Amino acid sequence: MAKITRAKQLTDRDRGILLDLARCRVLSLEQIKKEYWPKAKERTCLERLARLEKSGYLKSLDISAEKPGTHMKVFCLDNKGRREVCGPDGLDKDNVFITHGKQNEILHQVRTNQVYFRLSKTEKETYKIGDLLEKERGGGRRAAGGAEVPDAAYTSDEGEEIYVEADTGQYTGKQVKSKVSSFLGKKVVWVCPQNRENFLRKHGATGEFLTY
Repeated sequence: MAKITRAKQLTDRDRGILLDLARCRVLSLEQIKKEYWPKAKERTCLERLARLEKSGYLKSLDISAEKPGTHMKVFCLDNKGRREVCGPDGLDKDNVFITHGKQNEILHQVRTNQVYFRLSKTEKETYKIGDLLEKERGGGRRAAGGAEVPDAAYTSDEGEEIYVEADTGQYTGKQVKSKVSSFLGKKVVWVCPQNRENFLRKHGATGEFLTY
């Protein structure tokens, strides 16, 4: 890769990426490329993201993916990126994270965010990740009344709150049953590897399944 210099000015595409990161906390290189550079080579996307990183708008991290020995590059906002998307007409600074999250939860969050890119513009504006939902509901993975907080939630164009729950292959049957019971009455989109859908269904999961 050629020598990386700072981004001299932000493009509309740059601002779109920063806004997506503000809502999703962490996204993979693959997700960003598919959304913003669908027909370009990966290098084109990587070089622009590297410029934004050098300018202090975002930061990257390499993490382990599901398969042993495979890795994934992920991005989150840095201080300058948060300042760009927040302010009088922007998002609430207190609701925008500038860390990738806990090491063992990053991949889980990335997979959860697969759903985000299928949403309409207005649905994206309502998208909240689990960490923000926890904060709003008083902290902890269980809200008042003992209900579990989902990995993400959004309001559909029809006005219905939709839950998003991801399983990267780690949940036990007992955990799935607990979540199913806790989410009773809510529409749920389950995100999982292709070989996990039957496992989730077997333990009571219903709704829409988004596999990868």
